Amino acid sequence: MLTELLAPAGSYEILVVAINAGANAVYIAGHRYGARAFAHNFTSEELEKAVEYAHLNNAQVHVTVNTLFHSEEILEVLKYTQFLYRIGVDAVIVQDLGLLYLLKRFLPDLNVHSSTQMTLRDYESLLWARDNGVSRIILPREMSTTEIKNIHNKLEKEDINLDLEVFGHGSLCYCISGDCYMSSYIHGRSANRGACSQPCRSQYKLKYKNKNISTGCLISTHDLATFNNLKEINDAGVKSIKIEGRLKSEDYVATVVNTYHTLMENMDKEIDPLLLKDLNRDMDLTFNRYYTNGYILDDAPGDVMGRESSYHQGLYLGDIVKINGEEVTIKFESPDHPTLINGDGIGFKNRSKIRGIYIDNILKQDENEIIIKTTREVYVGDKVYISYSKNLHDKVKKYKKEQVQSNIPLSLDVAKNNKDKIVINASFQVDNTNISYGYKSKEKIEKAQKRPTTPEIIEKQFQKTGNTPFYIKQIKINIPEDIFIPIGQINRIRRELLNKGKQLLLEHYKPKEKEAEDKRITIKQFIKKHKNTKQNKKTDYLGINIIINNIEQVKTITKYPINKIYYDPSYTYKNKKTYFENLEKELEEVQNIAYDKEIVLTLPAFISDNDLTKIKTIIENLKEKNINISIQGDSPALPKIFETQVYGSHTLNVWNNYTTKILNDTGFKALTISNELSKKEIEDLIQYNTTDCNMELIVFGNQEIMVTNDNFTKLTEGNDLNLETYEYAIVEDKKNNYKFKILQDYNNRTHFFNTDCLSLIDEIDTIKELGIDSIVLDCRFTSNNYLNKVVSLYIQRLQDTDTDISYFDEIKGFSNSALNKGNFESGRRLER
Repeated sequence: MLTELLAPAGSYEILVVAINAGANAVYIAGHRYGARAFAHNFTSEELEKAVEYAHLNNAQVHVTVNTLFHSEEILEVLKYTQFLYRIGVDAVIVQDLGLLYLLKRFLPDLNVHSSTQMTLRDYESLLWARDNGVSRIILPREMSTTEIKNIHNKLEKEDINLDLEVFGHGSLCYCISGDCYMSSYIHGRSANRGACSQPCRSQYKLKYKNKNISTGCLISTHDLATFNNLKEINDAGVKSIKIEGRLKSEDYVATVVNTYHTLMENMDKEIDPLLLKDLNRDMDLTFNRYYTNGYILDDAPGDVMGRESSYHQGLYLGDIVKINGEEVTIKFESPDHPTLINGDGIGFKNRSKIRGIYIDNILKQDENEIIIKTTREVYVGDKVYISYSKNLHDKVKKYKKEQVQSNIPLSLDVAKNNKDKIVINASFQVDNTNISYGYKSKEKIEKAQKRPTTPEIIEKQFQKTGNTPFYIKQIKINIPEDIFIPIGQINRIRRELLNKGKQLLLEHYKPKEKEAEDKRITIKQFIKKHKNTKQNKKTDYLGINIIINNIEQVKTITKYPINKIYYDPSYTYKNKKTYFENLEKELEEVQNIAYDKEIVLTLPAFISDNDLTKIKTIIENLKEKNINISIQGDSPALPKIFETQVYGSHTLNVWNNYTTKILNDTGFKALTISNELSKKEIEDLIQYNTTDCNMELIVFGNQEIMVTNDNFTKLTEGNDLNLETYEYAIVEDKKNNYKFKILQDYNNRTHFFNTDCLSLIDEIDTIKELGIDSIVLDCRFTSNNYLNKVVSLYIQRLQDTDTDISYFDEIKGFSNSALNKGNFESGRRLER
């Protein structure tokens, strides 16, 4: 089942290295629209060159178009994907649901892989993606092989062809599926736009009840490594295993790809222990933050985390035991250490700091110690690590040369026609497609005067297919025994025959020219027509909805003209058992108290199939009691699961009008606009929107910036954080003075909230002008007194059509949080 090793490449040179080292697929990005904005990436010319090199080596190219797009740019992205389709890329990796809609409509033959940031986890969402043109699901990194196996078995049972791909090696996002807003809110660089500033690698302090609990790289993960467990991943039904690292070096990519390729090739065999030892040593010497098996192989959250450091320390060698002037003696910790050579890079760790050197003067070395000469300031007791291996660097040089590997079998039938010319019928297979073609020589063949050209001579020359995609699998030669063909002529025939095969091979991956041109014209006409669909939409009546999380809050807001109550009890219970034991009764009580309001159950992020089944049963039970509860969540298949009103939460990442279209067509009745958008981007979304789907905007609250599987166990001091219901801790960025509240839901997942509070109360008139249907107040975890003040002020502001009062300052007067206007005014400042 595990048939594809998918490697990263941030440049053409690294693509060559990856393919030569054994990757049979590579993922890359153009200069725009990839989720690594600061990688070198590929020009259009390099993209074409990359696709050709890969296809000649029987490998594939997947292009990342996996960021989010606002309404004014998404059609330019569609034009770009049409270019990718024309040059024959094998797949595009997509996060944006609006782009997914456009690709299905205009480029249905282009393979689409759903990015892990699409966060498709439940089975119905996978089927939804398949119905919307997705051929492969890149599963969230938080899913275990058990969960993946269950999905694979269902797909197999229902005879559904949908490939599954997982991340197998490299850096892990702290946030579930990388669906993170921390970088956006801290630095104005959206991770969803490929510009993540990696705040998870920073130093933090954890405070609980005003006490320091822990310090360090508290939200930094170890690097994922599954190379010793590939059989388990294979047996789960995974087709493709992906290596993370489009910002990584040639040495890194070559080493990691070679290791995974070797172990995949030997997955069902007993591998030589010495080879295995060498591979493990090579992996230790590449860049890593120490390794974890990851959630995919059931590591606990505390074991996934690397809270002590967020950088590559290297492989521990031993300690400095003696210093004599510039002579430094290092005692090896284990006899099983790498032999050091001049050119290796080592680091000396003193407390938390590491100072590095390249060795250039080894005075002595044996199995117990090494003496080197250095002017670097070091101390007895410093721990010593090897962080760069010259031997490893030299070992991977062999992968850097461009070459075409002969790995496609070619069958030949060679004969002479009645005009005394060589005719050849050739055939080969690509992607289970048989490609046959004919060849006829330009020159006639002559009768032999002395030595005739035997079939053995012809076959020997034809076997010389080096630096072409082909090798001769079988050859039939049916020519008279008395003919003569000069060796030079045979070689010319062979070259022309193989060149023709090469061109047919490359054309196989591309659409027919007329077909590609027809699609280009159709897209061009659509874009022209699209520009005329923009309409000014002003809202006369702006509805108001609220997000709350307990019964007392429900009682408080019943007197206000609230349309919808988004009720989120995820934080009320410490575990799944008590959550599901109490949920039905709690929802019934909420509806009885707020009998004139629409009650909407807000589902937790990253909800599982089992939880969805249980909640569906609860909603159906309540319906039998004439209690209609609506649903809000971020699974795109929710309208297929629930027979009730369904609304989309902010984590669906609604950035453009085509996302609105695909979700409205699915059955969503209202959608929450992403808070990463500026008012100009929101205006475009609304004015291009042609659906009747209600558009909502969160205008108040401590914004949720991410959800993580981390439960803050195994902290740097060996402690665990045990939060009670509704209790929170503070994670503080010591350097930049940013603070986040963290709370845990019934799944023991941790949610990060800004301590600063969004308030767009003074922007109400602007919001009406934009055409938004409803505003949303996120008042979870607030006191009843605070809740009363906020809701009454917003309602007063909605009714106040001519005012010079700053309601923003009114809220600031009693708020416990600093107030801000988020991305509304200026958007994401430093994306690129």
